[in-house]
Amino acid sequence: MRDLKAVKWIDSQNLADVHTATYLRELEARGAPKLQHNETFGLLTMRLMERPRDSSLALPRSSTWPVDASMGLSCDHPDALTYAHCVLASSDLLASSLEVDMENVELEMKPEHAIHQDELSLDFLRVAHTNLKSQWEQAKSLPDVARCIQEKQPSALSYFYYQAASGQHVFMHPIDIKVLLSHFGTYAAFPDTLMLAVQHVEEGTVDETLRKKCKYLAHLPMSTDISFVEIDWARTSALLGPIQGEIPWKSWSSTLSQRKQRRLEKASKEERARQRAEKDSKDARSRSAAEHCEREAPLVYSAETSELSFRDSAMVGAEMYFPIHPGAKEDPAALFPSMPSQSSTQTRSGHQPKTVWGTPAATSIHTDATPETRHMDDAWNALEARSSIDVPSQSHDKSKQRTKRKPKLILTGGGRSAL
Repeated sequence: MRDLKAVKWIDSQNLADVHTATYLRELEARGAPKLQHNETFGLLTMRLMERPRDSSLALPRSSTWPVDASMGLSCDHPDALTYAHCVLASSDLLASSLEVDMENVELEMKPEHAIHQDELSLDFLRVAHTNLKSQWEQAKSLPDVARCIQEKQPSALSYFYYQAASGQHVFMHPIDIKVLLSHFGTYAAFPDTLMLAVQHVEEGTVDETLRKKCKYLAHLPMSTDISFVEIDWARTSALLGPIQGEIPWKSWSSTLSQRKQRRLEKASKEERARQRAEKDSKDARSRSAAEHCEREAPLVYSAETSELSFRDSAMVGAEMYFPIHPGAKEDPAALFPSMPSQSSTQTRSGHQPKTVWGTPAATSIHTDATPETRHMDDAWNALEARSSIDVPSQSHDKSKQRTKRKPKLILTGGGRSAL
């Protein structure tokens, strides 16, 4: 619990709207025409930032900046909470923050909200309210730190650039800064606030190359996300020229057109690269799926094999795992011969061969057997017949051998005798 710190949220867009309204009221007080609400679409309010060369702190140029901030910048300094990365808290800021927290806790402890909470939650709320009140009393008792009034430092050695009035890292494009520089002569002569019509936003990241190219942004941390806005000078001149003054830009029309053309070419190139990458990814997935199908199902059925009969289809599958000998016939009758009838099982001697069990022996299923094959069949049948004659004689001899038993010695109570 000791590591928990209070967080103060800042609505940057609300701050920008407040500054824009103040800026327009000042222009109207000078006699400028009023800007209609429906004409503010696509407009961006930017403020002139000033950063001393020996400082990492940049704030909008004003009567209170730049000042010596070597001892830290107080949070009550104008625009400090919007643009500064680190500020010193004051007793008033601490007290106001604690008051907001106490109001939120008291709201949760009211009867209409307490009915939805158990007793343990209410105890936690009471303890939190007690701690907040104790911290508020400590903050109110802090002595006010005397601050000496610092004079504004000379701005001869400062960087000037435009940043969004909301405090976000949105900056003006370098080419547009050159357009302003050609009109005002020096950076210090730039107006403190400008309203501009945005044409395009280019996003980037702070790196060493950007720090060398845009030295006024060298104070930003590395890898910070930033955006450069390109100004639509034609719309800015037509819409805001009568209000904040005309800024001549037509002498830069060729440069601005080249910038737009480069942007369109870059976008077209990125789009082609994206489409090419998507196509390559799709082709790679298709090839991977095809290879997976080949590994999982090596037998691919085509339009020709899908119309084959069951017998022919079985032959197609058998050839893949058990290829037919090159010398085998392609005739299906030779590959799948039919079973011979009983009339064709007679041998040349006129009697049917029998097995050792006395059953009719099946002849060779090959009707077109060669003489060598028939000779081997006859020899095999003769061997089986001889084996059938030898088997009974061997069984008779074995029965005789089993009747002859060796004499056994039997021990009884009356003596011994031999059987």
